[in-house]
Amino acid sequence: MIGTDRYAYASRLAHVAPQSKLLAMAVTAALCLCLDRIAVSAATVVVMGAACVCMGGVRLRDFCRMLRVPAGFLVLATLTIFIGRYAPGTQMLAGISVGAWVYGVTPASAAQGVAICLRALGVVASVYFLAMNTPMTDITGVLRQLRVPELLVELMELIYRFIFVLYETMHRIRTAQTARLGYDGLRNAYHATGTLAAMLFVRAWNKSDRVYTALESRGGGQSVRTLAEEYESGRAVYVLCAAAAAVQLAAFWIERGLTA
Repeated sequence: MIGTDRYAYASRLAHVAPQSKLLAMAVTAALCLCLDRIAVSAATVVVMGAACVCMGGVRLRDFCRMLRVPAGFLVLATLTIFIGRYAPGTQMLAGISVGAWVYGVTPASAAQGVAICLRALGVVASVYFLAMNTPMTDITGVLRQLRVPELLVELMELIYRFIFVLYETMHRIRTAQTARLGYDGLRNAYHATGTLAAMLFVRAWNKSDRVYTALESRGGGQSVRTLAEEYESGRAVYVLCAAAAAVQLAAFWIERGLTA
């Protein structure tokens, strides 16, 4: 298994009703976005991270490692918010003079950049709570119950399935290349990587065509169905949802009172 799947199937919440986890994710993410406060965003990251660790059994190190990926993209994306061009004499936290302008970070730009990064990380932490504790088949089952268009759900299932097809194909090609010393030296590594990229698309396309033909031959051309299992009660997750929302609202009122 790759990605969040290896955590989802090993989670202590894997067999809990997915409706409760989807609700917890939706409520905490919506409050994080709508309240738009640094304290609320930080509280969302902490509470949902604690829920993954304490309730789901995910190791804290793994949760932090998963957060590093979007955090890296967020830092790069918000550089233009942190760093700007200002007139001489502007209050700066750090900056350099270039000609008639000063380039650097002001208290306002730093606060805005931190707020955007934390708000995005808060939403990501909420989504990770769902993704790291709920198998994909359970999520698509809930989406069907919510009357999400069948075409959209089936596209999600097929895309999800072919992520593993691409990964398996890439792993086999790379193993064969490594066995033939294809990555011995920089020049060989570039050549092997180019060959891998070219062959990956062709072989994945052929395999997907064979899978589609197999589905058609078995009369599976109408829709893709998966069997639902008997889930445990999601009462504990509903309590978590209420507690997380209370913490977010408390953080909002506390920060609002301090900045008033």
